Amino acid sequence: MKMGFLGRTCLIVLSLLPAVSTETGRWTVVGSDQPVIAEPGDDVILPCHISSRVSAVDMEVRWFRDAFEKPVHLYRFQKNLLGTQDRAYQGRTALSPEALQTGDLSLHLRNLQPSDRGVYTCVADDRRQYEEGQTEVIVAALGTQPSISMDSTQGEQTRLVCRSEGWDPEPEVIWRDRDGNDVTSLSNTTMLRVSQGLCSVSSYIKIKQQSNVFSCLVRSKTPKPDWESKLHISSEYHMFVD
Repeated sequence: MKMGFLGRTCLIVLSLLPAVSTETGRWTVVGSDQPVIAEPGDDVILPCHISSRVSAVDMEVRWFRDAFEKPVHLYRFQKNLLGTQDRAYQGRTALSPEALQTGDLSLHLRNLQPSDRGVYTCVADDRRQYEEGQTEVIVAALGTQPSISMDSTQGEQTRLVCRSEGWDPEPEVIWRDRDGNDVTSLSNTTMLRVSQGLCSVSSYIKIKQQSNVFSCLVRSKTPKPDWESKLHISSEYHMFVD
């Protein structure tokens, strides 16, 4: 009777072992569901953490953007291994040793550059489990205040041109008449990428001579301020710009 009881006991214990092992080893890596939005020159933190707050001190932690083998930052064997780091990030990245103890894998990135925009992948590997999360970086540059000029006069129509430069990402352009009506559908807008990946915008609209006030609003698609300029046209075609 004792042997039978022991046999049944062993079977019960063995059947529980896989479930216990799976449960204790379960964790995931969580990036950010909201993009990190900042301007060139800013210092930012790219959020990422282990869901169960397991210590990452003894793990491999890797941040990369375009290629796994060209890390933005690499931590392994409790050291920062920067020999294989992408040159564009040298001297600009850091992980907090204290934060790693609580599973916080957030990357500190200094002196943000326009070329830094993109999706970053955060990896944690404890040799038994590999998990990753992602965080997007948007480098938002607010361009110059738009300038409006009279480009040409043809018959009863006048062509007005609105120009602004230094934007990232591409802005939105809105034209309004003297009554505040949106007349953007009557305009033609061109976006051009120039130095450092920034965007230059040029937009023109043809108007009738009797119209005397037009405004051009250049608006960022990210939560940043807007730039607006107005052009007053008198009956003698003297122009006044606000």
